[in-house]
Amino acid sequence: MPTIGRQLRFLAKAELEPSVQANVWQQAVEQAGNKIPSGRIVKDIVDRIRESTKVPNPYHVGEICVLLPKDNPDLRGKAGYWGVVSHVGEYSCTVQTWDGDYTVKIEHLKLLELQDGRLPIHAAVMYEVTAVA
Repeated sequence: MPTIGRQLRFLAKAELEPSVQANVWQQAVEQAGNKIPSGRIVKDIVDRIRESTKVPNPYHVGEICVLLPKDNPDLRGKAGYWGVVSHVGEYSCTVQTWDGDYTVKIEHLKLLELQDGRLPIHAAVMYEVTAVA
């Protein structure tokens, strides 16, 4: 059984079926020598499963997203940054923000949902500049 949240964090984020989560946990325990596995072991197995199951990337070019730094050291200090998706890969997106482009895994993004459906003026201008470039 898991003893700390870090061991399950990657299982929860991956949005896998419960049976697949159980399988990932069993593989992690086996890889750890029948001991409680580290978060890193669980993450590596989740990444392998995701690569083999091809979960589609839900984002599209032009969408506005917020960066979620979580466990990504490259995004440290960037919590709440928003930007325009400029490229969509299989498991990642490139997002243009005010201070540069960031290529991040989809779990480090959250779609910015606007109440009235309109973009903030800064986002609209940024999107126009992106389209011209």
